[in-house]
Amino acid sequence: MSITYEFIDAKPFWDFFQEARKILFETNFDFDVQAVMSEKEKLKSRELNEVFKPVKDYYLVAKDGDNIIGWSFGIQKSNHDFYMINSAVFSEYRRKGIYTELMKQAVAHIKELGFQYIYSRHKLTNNDILIPKLKFGFNIVGMEVNDMFGNLVILGYYTNEKRRELLEIRAGMRKMNEEYMKLVK
Repeated sequence: MSITYEFIDAKPFWDFFQEARKILFETNFDFDVQAVMSEKEKLKSRELNEVFKPVKDYYLVAKDGDNIIGWSFGIQKSNHDFYMINSAVFSEYRRKGIYTELMKQAVAHIKELGFQYIYSRHKLTNNDILIPKLKFGFNIVGMEVNDMFGNLVILGYYTNEKRRELLEIRAGMRKMNEEYMKLVK
């Protein structure tokens, strides 16, 4: 097995993703909130989407030969924050380090773009994603319940090592010392 990783353009990614999502997430049920919106609400939503176009995004795929076997994609949410929206690996390729490599390459790319903070949202039981992210250095920074996806855990990662340490102080995982006292305003 010779796995390669490649950043691709949005159009071919979305063409692939629309079909692959149905296969990989067939046991999930995510509510279609558009189905309960009025025509006016849908129009306003489309208008807001046109106004807010992320400047930076990425579409990273893992391939076995010419076949896409996994992916990760995300978008800029502010001048400092980047949202890793979705990642997945087809079941027959799991537990081979493919997701971890996708994550490492995505984080390196996002950091290279200059973002300070990366976050992602996951179903509470999605251990196939949660465990590698926590091992990599992401932290649990919150919880969310929403109508579309249900119960979610929010993971955050600062690309700057010192900022990761400051988060650990805030969370009680690290003690304040002289170096950090100098940073207090």
